[in-house]
This record gives sequence, structure tokens and C-alpha cells, in this order.
Amino acid sequence: MKKIVLALIALSSLFAHSTIAQKDNQTAAQEAIKSVITNYEQAWNRHDAKALAQQYHTDATWVNWFGAYYKGRAEIEKHYQTTHTTYFKSTQFTTRSIEDITLLKPDMALVHVRTDLNGDERYPGQTFRFRRTILLTNKEGSWRILAGQNAKLNEGVE
Repeated sequence: MKKIVLALIALSSLFAHSTIAQKDNQTAAQEAIKSVITNYEQAWNRHDAKALAQQYHTDATWVNWFGAYYKGRAEIEKHYQTTHTTYFKSTQFTTRSIEDITLLKPDMALVHVRTDLNGDERYPGQTFRFRRTILLTNKEGSWRILAGQNAKLNEGVE
């Protein structure tokens, strides 16, 4: 009976340690993902196309609020370079909130982010609100955007 009790204590200790390690890994992943979102916002507000594109994996895809589809970091960077030297050159991008981070696997997360954008030269004086849906993955120790889509919120949508 003593052996069974000792075995159960050892197993419960091992399980507790495993649960703590898993929670630590989840916290680290969430912090890394939040850094990607912060880095994106800062790069946008500097109008730094290269730094924006660095938030994406090389094989990433992106769909903008008009439905345009960009494939690969190079194409995404080219798009940012074009827009940030023209109608987005005076924009300010603000992350209002990270609505959720769902770890689908230890190296994959689905994230919903609320953002505002103002200063778009095509729409003087308007502030647009968006909900971004992003899939981030951790490849080679680095969290980046693998795919995402930006949806413009209509008036009254929260």
C-alpha cells in the first residue's frame, strides 16, 4: 500500500510540474504574440514597410480591408512600401485591444485584434475601425503572422 501511495504522490507531482511548465509556455507564447502586435503598430506609425513585413513569415498571406490578396513577405512589403509612400503616409494606426489569443497548438495561435486607423488621404477626417483576424505561428523560435485578414467595421459594430 505504501508503494501505491508513494507512486501516486510521484505521479501527482509530475503532473503538477507538467501543468506549470505548460502554463509557463502559454504565457511566453502570449507575450511573444503581443510583441508582434506592438511591433506591427510601431512599424506602421514609422511608415517602415520593411519592419512591417518583418512581422510576417516569408510564406505569409494577407487580405486587406478591400479584399486584395498578398502572398509572401516580399509582396506584402511591396504593398506596404507603395501605400506608405502615398495615401497611408500620414496615417496613425492604434491597437485598441487584443480581443483574444487562442493557442491552437503550442506553435500556432489565432488572434483577434481591434484597431483604429486615421489619416488615410483618400478619406480625410475619417477614423476607421477594424477587426483583424491573424494566424501566427512559431517557426524556428520566432512568432510571426502566417495569415490574416482585416475587416472594416461598419458604424455600430462592436
